[in-house]
Amino acid sequence: MKKISLLIFFILINCKNSEHIDRPYFENPKFIIQLNNTRLLVSEVLRDLDQPWEIAWGSDEHLWFTQRKGKIMRMDVNTGKVKTVLNLKDVYSKGRTIGLLGMTLHPDFNNSPHIYMHYTYIDSTSTSELDFIGNINYFRSKVMQYEYSFKEDTLINPKSVLTNISAYKAHNGSRLCISNDNKIFLALGDAAYSRNAQIKSSLPGKILRMNLDGSIPEDNPIANSYLYSMGHRNPQGLVVANGKIYSSEHGTDNDDEINLIKPMGNYGWPFVQGYCDKEIEMAFCDSLATTEPLYNWTPTIAPAGLDYYNHEAIPEWKNHLMLTTLKGCALWLFELNNEGEKIVNKKIYLQKKFGRLRDLCVSSKGDIYVVTSNSDWHIPRYKWMYDSIPKEGNDRILKISILQESEEEKFKNLSVFYEDKEPAKMFVQSSPESLLFKNNCVSCHMSKGEGIPNFVPPIQGTKTIANKKKLIETVLFGMSGEIEVKGKKYNDVMPGFSESLTNEELKILLNYIREYSNYTDTISIKEIDDIRKSRRY
Repeated sequence: MKKISLLIFFILINCKNSEHIDRPYFENPKFIIQLNNTRLLVSEVLRDLDQPWEIAWGSDEHLWFTQRKGKIMRMDVNTGKVKTVLNLKDVYSKGRTIGLLGMTLHPDFNNSPHIYMHYTYIDSTSTSELDFIGNINYFRSKVMQYEYSFKEDTLINPKSVLTNISAYKAHNGSRLCISNDNKIFLALGDAAYSRNAQIKSSLPGKILRMNLDGSIPEDNPIANSYLYSMGHRNPQGLVVANGKIYSSEHGTDNDDEINLIKPMGNYGWPFVQGYCDKEIEMAFCDSLATTEPLYNWTPTIAPAGLDYYNHEAIPEWKNHLMLTTLKGCALWLFELNNEGEKIVNKKIYLQKKFGRLRDLCVSSKGDIYVVTSNSDWHIPRYKWMYDSIPKEGNDRILKISILQESEEEKFKNLSVFYEDKEPAKMFVQSSPESLLFKNNCVSCHMSKGEGIPNFVPPIQGTKTIANKKKLIETVLFGMSGEIEVKGKKYNDVMPGFSESLTNEELKILLNYIREYSNYTDTISIKEIDDIRKSRRY
């Protein structure tokens, strides 16, 4: 009897060791990633998506993802079946970082099948708010809650959570996540108006905290306020990990960031980019406590989706933040210290294999799903950014999973890749006009010409911009003394550029400034030269 039992035991062990993994028919293996002791298979599981933004794993063991034009999709990763469970009709998606964006599922989705989403829309009845140029701003965004019907396989019972958020054609963020105490966190961009980030009463440029029904938690940093942190430019990644909150954030053409989000933390934008290491930034940091990033990049890589890996399946990646990048076209991993407050190591994978990577999530089995972002934004002069985009199919979902020993023979012909030791070279290819504006104007008037409150006046939508002669004189010869702009007084010195810029450079710069304020009549070299000469005699 003992011999029979021992024989059965050895048969079971041998069966387990020789187990063959049957992967779903729709998975298309691409290559292998070799870690220290683990081999990962990178496969394509879905393609031909239209501007995807968010991807999330649900406790219903399904994959969920959004497309910017308004669709929410649900995928069975075992059968490959994909169903559109909601198609929002009031989404406005014509622009950058606009449309159906952040989405998150209730952590206990099987018992509380609620899904939360953030998207932009047009409110044609709104006439009281002006944008930074002075035009009526009709752009708004809102957070909605829907209930998933398992019986009907669709989303039902819409409820408003937070509405009438000021938005714009760009810089809306956004990501959503739910903390362990069932609080919603919403990361919002500055709505293309950097001053928003430092105005406590303005929602853009902040990370907000709210209850699941949209009410304000009693223990928020400021009573009766959604504000949790401020000073954000355009955060596009947000994750709760080990009781902490991390975000990834786009800089201008310098200082992309990863931040550890703290209650009432001020992350500096627009007065500080990255660390407090420039004279003008240090003055701001000395006057107001500013939270510096955990990590930053210059040149920028456009950090997007952020998640946390703490699964046993891939030991080498445990306790790592995972970040997808757009401009960088790569997957970055950041090892955290035991306290989760410092980054102690970084790794780079998938670099220039599938183009721009938008977001990622982790399944209950420890598989990682990544969605690409090649269909939403394209700048012809940035050829180096798009040289790795697959030629067939549109945006796609990738799966990174453990390669079992029993699969080695089947996939022995696939290429094997390792960690990239260095990021691909990032090129700064700004247009001549934007470079002139950056090099001569941005340090004082800021990136959108909005100025610095109580210090430097704005230039967009002002009388000086409207008056060509006055604009030329001011930029050529400078000015000093007290002036009034848009009802506020300023008293500082503006230098002239008659010695440092040629007439051709001035023409490019001034027309760039005026075009940004929607003026179509251009300034000529002759007009500049005539005014320049008038001061010589």
